[in-house]
Amino acid sequence: MVEQLYHNPDIYRIYVPLPDNPLKYLNCYVLVSNGETLIIDTGFNRPECKQALFDGLDELQVDFAHTKLFLTHLHGDHSGLTEELTVRGVPVFMNAIDYNYLCQQLASGGWQAMEQIFLSEGFPMEEIEKQKKGNQARLYSPHHPFPASKVSDNDLLTVGGITLRCIHAPGHTPGHTCLYIEDKEILFSGDHILFDITPNISVWRNVPFSLADYLESLQKIKYLKVSHTFPGHREFHGDIQDRIDALTLHHHARLKEILDAIDHHPDCTAYETAGRISWSARGRAWEDFSPNQKWFAMGETLAHIKRLSDRGAISSTRPLSLNTPNNTLNIPTAKTAENRYRALCHSSDLFFYSQRFSDDDFCEHITHYA
Repeated sequence: MVEQLYHNPDIYRIYVPLPDNPLKYLNCYVLVSNGETLIIDTGFNRPECKQALFDGLDELQVDFAHTKLFLTHLHGDHSGLTEELTVRGVPVFMNAIDYNYLCQQLASGGWQAMEQIFLSEGFPMEEIEKQKKGNQARLYSPHHPFPASKVSDNDLLTVGGITLRCIHAPGHTPGHTCLYIEDKEILFSGDHILFDITPNISVWRNVPFSLADYLESLQKIKYLKVSHTFPGHREFHGDIQDRIDALTLHHHARLKEILDAIDHHPDCTAYETAGRISWSARGRAWEDFSPNQKWFAMGETLAHIKRLSDRGAISSTRPLSLNTPNNTLNIPTAKTAENRYRALCHSSDLFFYSQRFSDDDFCEHITHYA
């Protein structure tokens, strides 16, 4: 399905289905100007996504000889079909950080390094084995490294006379990058800002401050003049400034919730903490979550725990280390190998975490947004 969203320049959306995935579909954007085309993101490397993507490109009569591909970030639902376009001669543009991270992951088992971190934080080995078989991010990502032109913050791309600025917005991934057409006040936000769902902010190997990076880059986007936001998934609703405020408040409320859980349950692991906080899968107990859901929830819990630890609100039996070698996997075999946490302050003392919001703001957020 193809839908035109904007005129001058012509911007289209191809709905790329993501079967058996709560994200439902990817928004692949196609910008056409003066005989040149820019494709933004691709969908998973699976037949259903490939069919929808190329049906849409055929409907738009895209000439691959005058086409570029931009990847907002490394996740498979955005980059999975890249090789299908590179074999057709389409050049790829991608943030250097995410490109290098993806190549390292493909070459040296980055998933195993994260498994080691999760195991040390209490994630059961049997659930890790189960999620390996159903994690679409592992199954349908690119299978091989692909050539790409690496971009950085404030680099410019030109497509048929239209200038797009690269806005590095880390958090969802270390190199996540939005595209901004300044004179049209158009932002392609990727997964940095979504409106129907909250972007997953996880821990990353060799990235010490993913949540802090995300909150900071939200404010970076807030200073831009944006009239039209095109997100990576679902729909656009309302004002982007309001959405940025809501996302910021969401994470501050989550920090309070996790600190409160640790305060009431001393010496708990990150996995145990994740099971005690609220998630959007309404009406389902933690025990009923699939291994994939628990994997993403665990990553987000750890990102918030790392933030609390960095600010001195909690202590741990061992420091949470994200600097895991690429080629080692030391599986903990004893309970004592698990990292456990204690609160050093109460959630009511969390006012120092926010530079902009008071505890009253936190309480209002919990009432209206949770």
